[in-house]
Amino acid sequence: MPIKKIVLVLAIAVFLPTVPAIFLLHSSRSTPIVRVIKECSSSVVNISTERIVSLEGHPYWSQYGGSFDKFFVPYQSVLFGAMKLNGVGSGVILAKDGLIVTNAHVVNMASRVYVILSDGKVCEASLEAINPRLDLAIIKINPPEKLKSVRLARNVIIGETVISIGNPFGLQNSVSAGIISGINRSFSAPGAQNTITNLIQTDASINQGSSGGALLNLDGELAGISFAVVQNAQNIGFAIPVEKVNIILKDLRDARARGPINPNETVFS
Repeated sequence: MPIKKIVLVLAIAVFLPTVPAIFLLHSSRSTPIVRVIKECSSSVVNISTERIVSLEGHPYWSQYGGSFDKFFVPYQSVLFGAMKLNGVGSGVILAKDGLIVTNAHVVNMASRVYVILSDGKVCEASLEAINPRLDLAIIKINPPEKLKSVRLARNVIIGETVISIGNPFGLQNSVSAGIISGINRSFSAPGAQNTITNLIQTDASINQGSSGGALLNLDGELAGISFAVVQNAQNIGFAIPVEKVNIILKDLRDARARGPINPNETVFS
């Protein structure tokens, strides 16, 4: 066989195994959304919380207790047990050393907070800062290895495509996509003490457990933190803009600069 033919055969044999990978890189299936998910999904974590609630009552009145309890609450309240309540939410890694942002309502009043990383590893977290007015909290873990953090966006554009990554109903790293539907929205969740303002509106799906998750733009930057959804509506969700994440981070840095943090000093208003 001529030398040229031998060289050609060898070149084809070497090249063929790489053909699928090369075509995949340029395939229409590898959209900007797919690339953002591959780049950023490991920066979104699952958060599990435990809250111990004391059970008190007035058992002395038997079946009549419900009628008389309200008159004897200050005097006859008896602690007869405790109950553990579990909650789920999401969080976004802000620093490689384990700094994570989530919603304040996800971790507020929790006795213990656990972070489940994208590879399944579980780390217990401590509360570093919380701001109920912004509904944001910063928690910290000691990760077994350096984490992948997200980059923060400078702004959002109405109509731009965004990707939501979170843990709705505990389904870790679930993904949805949509657009920025509006900005400067206000929303008050049922039972909430205050109205959250200057929110991002999006039609990307946000469900229970998605709170604290990431809303990312097509550059893979964090545009907002998933916050709430309007019940009985069609794809009306809200996210807290990244500018407010910068506010609580600055407050935390300022508190640390003043010296050792007092737990009461981590609550910002």
